Amino acid sequence: MNQADIKILIVDDEPNVLKALTRLLKQYEPVTATSGEEALLLAEEHSFDLVISDYRMPGINGIDFLILFKRMQPDAIRIVLTGFADLEGAQHAINEAEVFRFINKPWSNLEIVNVVENGLAHKRMLLENRALADQVRAQQILLNEKEAIIKALEAEEPGITQVNWAQDGSIILDDEDFK
Repeated sequence: MNQADIKILIVDDEPNVLKALTRLLKQYEPVTATSGEEALLLAEEHSFDLVISDYRMPGINGIDFLILFKRMQPDAIRIVLTGFADLEGAQHAINEAEVFRFINKPWSNLEIVNVVENGLAHKRMLLENRALADQVRAQQILLNEKEAIIKALEAEEPGITQVNWAQDGSIILDDEDFK
C-alpha cells in the first residue's frame, strides 16, 4: 500500500472533531462524514483502507455503523473514538465489528497517528498473509497434479520414477536395464 493510495474515512457528528482529525491525518487525504448513514453511502462508492468512527452519534451509532461497514468492506481497519467507557459497547464492538482499537476523547495526536500507522501496517500484513496463503494453495495444487502424474507413470511402468544415484551425481544403471 502506497501512502498516496491510502483512503481513510472519518465519521463523527462533531465538525470540530472532523476538522482536527483531517488536519492530523492530512497526508492520507481523509474523507469525512457527519453520520453513519452518510458514511455508508460513501462506502458504497469508494473503498477505504481504514475508518475512524465516533461511538455516540445521532441516528445509527458508531458500532452499528462499523458492523454494517465491515460487511461492505471487511478488509478495512476499524477504529472507534469514544468519550466514555462502556464495557458492554466495547465487547459488542470487538465481537461484532472487530474493531482494531479504541481511542478515548480527548485524544493525544501522537496516539491517533500511531494507531492509524499500526492499523495500516496490520492491514498490509493481513493482505500479504492472504497473498502468501493463496500462493501456497496454488503450489499445492501443482504438487498434487505432479504426484498424480507420477502415480500414473508408476502404475503403467513400475519403477520408472526410481533413480539410483552415485555419490558423484551420476546415474547408476543396473545390468537389468540393458536386457
